[in-house]
Amino acid sequence: MAKPKNILVLDLGMQSLRLAEFSADAQGVQDLIRGDRRDLMLDPSLEQARPEEIRLKLLEIVRDWKIRGSRVICVLPAHAVFTRVVPLDLPGGTREQIAAIVGFEAQQHIPFPLAEVVWDYVLMGKSSGGPVNVAFVAIRTNLLESLCKAVGDAGLRIVAISVAPFALYDAFRSTYPEAGASTTLLLDFGSRTTNMVIAAPDMFFSRNIPSGGLAITSAIAKELHVELTEAEQIKVARGFIGSGGTDPSTDSADANLAKITRQALLRTQADIARSLSYYRSNLNGGEPDRIVITGGMSSLPGLSEFLSEKFHKEVTFFRPLRNVPLSEREDSTAAEFIASNPNNLGELIGGALTLTPWEHTGTDLLPPTLRKKREFLKRLPHLMIAATVFLGTLSAWSLCNQHETDRLRKASEAASESIAKKTALDSRIRELSLKIDSVHGAGDSLLALATLRAAYPSILAELAEKLPPRFLWMTEISPLGDSPQKSANGKPADSPGVRYLSIKGLYLDNPRQASVIDDFVNSLQSSPLFAFEEKDKSKVIMQRVTPNGEFWAYPFSLKVPLKTAIAPLPRSADE
Repeated sequence: MAKPKNILVLDLGMQSLRLAEFSADAQGVQDLIRGDRRDLMLDPSLEQARPEEIRLKLLEIVRDWKIRGSRVICVLPAHAVFTRVVPLDLPGGTREQIAAIVGFEAQQHIPFPLAEVVWDYVLMGKSSGGPVNVAFVAIRTNLLESLCKAVGDAGLRIVAISVAPFALYDAFRSTYPEAGASTTLLLDFGSRTTNMVIAAPDMFFSRNIPSGGLAITSAIAKELHVELTEAEQIKVARGFIGSGGTDPSTDSADANLAKITRQALLRTQADIARSLSYYRSNLNGGEPDRIVITGGMSSLPGLSEFLSEKFHKEVTFFRPLRNVPLSEREDSTAAEFIASNPNNLGELIGGALTLTPWEHTGTDLLPPTLRKKREFLKRLPHLMIAATVFLGTLSAWSLCNQHETDRLRKASEAASESIAKKTALDSRIRELSLKIDSVHGAGDSLLALATLRAAYPSILAELAEKLPPRFLWMTEISPLGDSPQKSANGKPADSPGVRYLSIKGLYLDNPRQASVIDDFVNSLQSSPLFAFEEKDKSKVIMQRVTPNGEFWAYPFSLKVPLKTAIAPLPRSADE
């Protein structure tokens, strides 16, 4: 059996960073060797200073563990990454064809310019209705670069980047394989967000709810008029979630604190309920059978009872180390690390699965700088082998042909001179040929533009003349052309041009009803600009909605053939 390899996982949370070392093999994570945690600043207004603070805190752990230069997997926090699950109808095809379709959809669903983000997608099974659930993840490139630079400056080498929802989902599937036939709602109560993950048979859903432990801390600070840090200490030391009624045995200060906490969590609970409703209605998802909670705030007293009261379901804590033993080495820090993170290890376990053969939810979110380094490192062994072969071949050739050098020198010099002359002549010919092609291309473009300048105004004027004076008007006119065929060399041939016009419009509810459309088509048949080879109007009238008395106007659509095809716009040099 192969010896398990050690894997470092770095979880970059909002309130803390945690580094853990695992051993893993083909079956997944096998052992938690050690772990460490460093608290970060709490104030969200100091977000710009976070990368430098991460670097300093992480550098302390790297020095203590003596692991400079080691490979690490980063798990990005949910609040830093945009995540959206969208049901898409993806036809069968190759991976490249699916990627092209998803790439187009990404422009519609990711609320940032794609050039400014690093994004990826994961196909997460099919809903009962048929569409494939596609999980999009994206993070701004400048933010990702700053975080990766901070980790790299601390002495670690990032080899993979995961995100908290996927890492949590993978950890749950690895820890509870028996839950694959049921639907489980995982709630990761973090500092800034509550990460909601639904694990169902062949389905996945995730949503980041912008409310977490920091919302409770802020509410306590506002109510008690204290600083954010002091409010956090009060929440950790005395916080609990009160019931709906008033307990007369509870101290008035504690009762007020419980009331504040409950009011803050009611907003989070309402967001969770709305997300569940969206999951059931839009993704055809089923009702969760149980709720599993995790995260730094999950240990807040009364949280499980509060969720059980609101959702009427069994609530349990996520135990990701159920199948992972602790290292038995004397210098292990695993026990101390687990004690300080009792319910908050799912992201670390899921991140460790990224470098194992276990079927994990993989994402490729490396920033451009690290991606280039990875590609170079992949090619480096081949480049070194090629360089070695080349140098060996060169040396052998030099030894074998040393005696022929003097004899061939003069012939080589003569050949070089002749080649130089012919090369210069060839370059001149190519230059003139390019100029000729450029002139021809410019002339063709000007002729095409001149033709187009007269064609479309004539068509529009003819349509306006043939349009009935009442009850009907056009709302959209667009050209339709034949699909371009491929030429012999495999490149797209020039388009045959525009052969049809697509005319869409509305007609009023009138005494003659849809007959006004027939009047319009009949008038177009007499036009010299249109060619009606087919007498059947169904070839021309593509849509004609029958009036039902509910609306004042009804849509129609025509496909009108042109007697003479209009040349398409000339292609640019880049095309």
